[in-house]
Amino acid sequence: MSDAFSIRPMREADLDAVLAVQAQGYPPALRDGREAFASRITLAPSANLVVDGPDGCAGYLVSHPWLSRSPPPVDTVLDGPPPRPECWFIHDLSVAPAAQGAGLARRLFLAGAAAAETLGLRRSELIAVEGAAPFWLRLGYLPVAEVGDALADKVAGYGAAARYMAREA
Repeated sequence: MSDAFSIRPMREADLDAVLAVQAQGYPPALRDGREAFASRITLAPSANLVVDGPDGCAGYLVSHPWLSRSPPPVDTVLDGPPPRPECWFIHDLSVAPAAQGAGLARRLFLAGAAAAETLGLRRSELIAVEGAAPFWLRLGYLPVAEVGDALADKVAGYGAAARYMAREA
């Protein structure tokens, strides 16, 4: 990684900057609030990351242990981990427009994957939104073909181009 960027665990003090990056990349209907992100930091401190750059927060990863095929809705506060997590759920990965093209999304993903592995999570799931599926395909994720009605309804809430995807480590 360039000396200009460094990845570290996200802290609650980062949330204003993280929310500002989120607002640059997502429409209001797909944004999470401070409490939702804070709950994920509490749930999995090592799996929520920030990229610091010369101009502050250049991107972030919000992820946590969760149940397979059961993503929490947007802007949901999580009370704690499920008793037996089945996957590493990537809730959000975003890079500020000014920092795009520097490979930060892939680097955030790799750092998050290492954290998930230390948590014993080998399967990963996510909802790819707004044309992000090609990025996730390059990282080894595949669309989940049969998701059932309840999951299909949740995914549809993320927009017409949203896809539920999974990857085995």
